[in-house]
Amino acid sequence: MKFKISQKEFYEGIQIVQRAVSNKNTLPILSGILIKVEDTRLKLVATDLEIGIECYINAEIISKGELVLPASHLSNVIRELPSMTVMVQCDLQNKSAEILCGHSQFTINGFSADDFPILPKIEDGTHLSINQPLFKEIVEQVKIATSTDETQPFLNGALLRIVDNQLKMGSTNSYRLAHREAIIETGIDEKLEVIIPNKTLDEMARLLNDDQEATVNLQFTNNQILFDLENITIISRLIEGRFPNYEPVIPKNSNTFIKLNRKELLQAVKRVSLIAAANSNIIRTTVTNGQMILESANSEIGQAHEELDIDMEGSGVEISFNAGYLLDGLKILDTDDVQLCFSGKFSPFILRPTNEINYTYVVSPLRS
Repeated sequence: MKFKISQKEFYEGIQIVQRAVSNKNTLPILSGILIKVEDTRLKLVATDLEIGIECYINAEIISKGELVLPASHLSNVIRELPSMTVMVQCDLQNKSAEILCGHSQFTINGFSADDFPILPKIEDGTHLSINQPLFKEIVEQVKIATSTDETQPFLNGALLRIVDNQLKMGSTNSYRLAHREAIIETGIDEKLEVIIPNKTLDEMARLLNDDQEATVNLQFTNNQILFDLENITIISRLIEGRFPNYEPVIPKNSNTFIKLNRKELLQAVKRVSLIAAANSNIIRTTVTNGQMILESANSEIGQAHEELDIDMEGSGVEISFNAGYLLDGLKILDTDDVQLCFSGKFSPFILRPTNEINYTYVVSPLRS
């Protein structure tokens, strides 16, 4: 097995699949990347048995074969090589690879490819195509509210629902909630409802691009989902269980509406949270007479106070909440102005882009 490849392209391919490498020591081979030399290109594969990523790279193929090399060692070596052509020649019998580049020479011991798990092939199931920038935006806006509580595994991901050509995606950790709707060009005939794991959402947000002409092809079965991004394929298990019906939790009858600049609010919350971080990250907010007042206090550190001018409709309100939750929502939006909708001191409030009803971010209040 022997090939030549650009150092830059080789390292980029390794970075793409490396995130699927297992961090656990249950199966040592899962700490590696499968390198398979095919007729005209190189195939890299990594999996932790929950998610698998395949990536194809152009290379000059001298002889075919396949070998598994430790991901961390391979990545470290290729990263530090000069930006030149890399020669890789593998001794499959001794399960080792010699890497040559300029005046550098390394030998890395690996594993037999025969012992590497084969990623499942999804032949049947539901097929769907979505614009990549749109799907990336949806995933990024929703994944911020997913839970990491392993006692509620069905919340450790986002619920994706598709009926005809309407897509809905939502997530919650019981303290905040994100919901996004979109119309997609190619719909499906049946109703689809699946829970996509956190790690898969992270990888999709990382790998989807902003090319308006690009699409991502999705395939679904009862327990797996496949994402095809031209030269990259992601295969993931789906989360089993029933996702809670969260839409009734979204406030329907707000009585206070404010509009203000997103960046100004973001910076003000950041500053106030410098004190709030030492006190469970709680910020107290008062909305009254065209102003929004943000305050935090800590008996050992001190106090913070910010005032913002706002456009306001309805009655005044005072509410406390986790500053980090609001910051996450503000960071993920790409809009000049935002709207906050309040229903009372002890009721969840809504953050959304101004004049935008397709995205809703809900934060529960805290008793301070």
